Amino acid sequence: MNNKINPHISIVIVNYNVRHFIKRCIESIYKSKTLDLLIDIHVVDNASIDGSVDMIKSEFPKVRLISNTENVGFSTANNQAIKLCKSKYILILNPDTVVQEDTLQICYEYMDNHLKVGALGVKMIDGSGAFLPESKRSLPTIWNSISKLSGLSNIFPNSSLFNGYALGHLDKDKQHKIEVLCGAFMFVRQSIIEKVGMFDERFFMYAEDIDWSKRIIEKGHEVHYIPETTIIHFKGESTKKASLGYVKTFYSAMALYVEKHYTGITGKWFAKILTIGITLRAMISSLKRIVEQSVRPFIDGALSGLSLYCFSQLWEEYYFQNSEYYSQAKLLANIGGYVLIWSIVLWYVGYYKKTTFQKRFVGVLSGLVLILAVYALLPEDYRTSRVILLAGAIITLIISSITTLIFKQRSSIPANKKILIVAKEQQAKSIVKSLSKANVNSEILGIVYPETKMPNNLIYLNDISQLGALSKVLKAEEIIFSADDMSMKDIMHQMVILDTRLSYKIAGDDSLSILGSSSKNTTGELYSVKIKYNLEEEYYHHTKRSFDFGAALLLLLVSPILLIVNGFQFSIFKNIFIVLIGKKTWVGYIGNNNDYQNLPNIKKGILNIPIDDNDDIHKTNMHYAKNYSVWQDLEHLRKGILKLH
Repeated sequence: MNNKINPHISIVIVNYNVRHFIKRCIESIYKSKTLDLLIDIHVVDNASIDGSVDMIKSEFPKVRLISNTENVGFSTANNQAIKLCKSKYILILNPDTVVQEDTLQICYEYMDNHLKVGALGVKMIDGSGAFLPESKRSLPTIWNSISKLSGLSNIFPNSSLFNGYALGHLDKDKQHKIEVLCGAFMFVRQSIIEKVGMFDERFFMYAEDIDWSKRIIEKGHEVHYIPETTIIHFKGESTKKASLGYVKTFYSAMALYVEKHYTGITGKWFAKILTIGITLRAMISSLKRIVEQSVRPFIDGALSGLSLYCFSQLWEEYYFQNSEYYSQAKLLANIGGYVLIWSIVLWYVGYYKKTTFQKRFVGVLSGLVLILAVYALLPEDYRTSRVILLAGAIITLIISSITTLIFKQRSSIPANKKILIVAKEQQAKSIVKSLSKANVNSEILGIVYPETKMPNNLIYLNDISQLGALSKVLKAEEIIFSADDMSMKDIMHQMVILDTRLSYKIAGDDSLSILGSSSKNTTGELYSVKIKYNLEEEYYHHTKRSFDFGAALLLLLVSPILLIVNGFQFSIFKNIFIVLIGKKTWVGYIGNNNDYQNLPNIKKGILNIPIDDNDDIHKTNMHYAKNYSVWQDLEHLRKGILKLH
């Protein structure tokens, strides 16, 4: 590109830890078919730790990269790049999107032919090919906010009264004058930005696109939606809306928007409605999640408690020959306490997230040890027989094993995902190899030729025209398209016309990157070769934290000796306190952020992993994360105890 000539379109992408998605996004831009349009790409990285920056520098050297040292938010990051743009049009684009080959050209020509239009949006589909309603929206009002928060918009999706916010009554396949664009794709005139200003940086995330759209309209310009071209927005609204973090961020953004654009009694009522609605929805979602996560522990506890009670009754009858040997109140209290402790310990070791025999055994055994410790402190008349304790451990093991089998059968999906691959022979083999490396349980139903004129080759089941029929006959569950053998426009067309029950993924020339998502409410999925790290598992995180806490207490007891040995360095108390409250860990990675990026997150260490002079720092950190055990930390702490100051 000639740097003396201003580009026609500047594309601004804000990235935060979505390395594989932004790679596919940039690739789709470079594959665009434009008629002599000059395009430049600006990527602002908000302190990603997944290797995004190095990947962009290595694979896309022409991209203008801004690498922030902290997450400055969506608005501020976009503004950093917008200030550098000298183009006629600016496209704000999410990293988890893929554009069609004609998207940029169509948007450019439309804007050139409609001079009143200040900003433009296009049809967006999710990873399952379904239309995303946020492609066209109206400005939020009290009524459409009530309709959306109450769920009325979902009940009446095509109603102008109840789904006015998403303009559900407007045909998604026709052009429309709208009010709000989605921040995932905003095609804006540079001259308009000079008039209305850039993003309001008070909006860290959410509502900044609504605010910008409103300001564009207030300056006398139109916002349009066109369906002539389509993009995929993989992740959609993938934020966990039940989390308190989401509620706080979203409400803060909407409250700021209301404060900025609504005054008087309207603004006050609007703010109250938003507060009540968002809080209620978050509470309902949180309660639903708590209930779902509590079902297994509750069933295990109830069945174990009932079984142990029955055993206790038999034990009284046949061993003590007295059916009233134990006080019923004390017996029930003891059994309830035992069951509660076993449930808590099983949860603590991560059993209910990953139900392995090892975690089940460790959880039950650890619970038994803890119960015995408490048991020894109880008065004699409050204790039950140790036989009941042992029976409780055995019963808990058996019950949890049975419920695991039952739940696995009820929630099981086919062991092998039935997959159709749409690709030419070479890329098909690469995709199969990638699936194998990524340990994806799959049954490859066959390969479909990506064009209509199929060569005489027995490797193919049929051509692309028969893809829909083949997917039904073979009962396919997922289709993987090769972006190297098909245009993005053709891929998106197939996603829209095929059965909505199917999930889709897109593979490219990077054999370790096959990405997609099954709906707008699910985070984009990635099939990739993945190293298993012990520190990724909740069990080892809990083990490490337990070690830190226990070691800190022990060091506190022997701190007078440590003070003498370490030359009266009183800062040791500060380190013990920091570890006790969980701000740091005793043993952490060595080096700086680049030396342990892509590895499981742990707290910063008081002591670093020891390393030999000739060893590679990143490999040393990787070995620690991959093979972590509490004995490693114990050994490192033993060797480094004289360095604690």
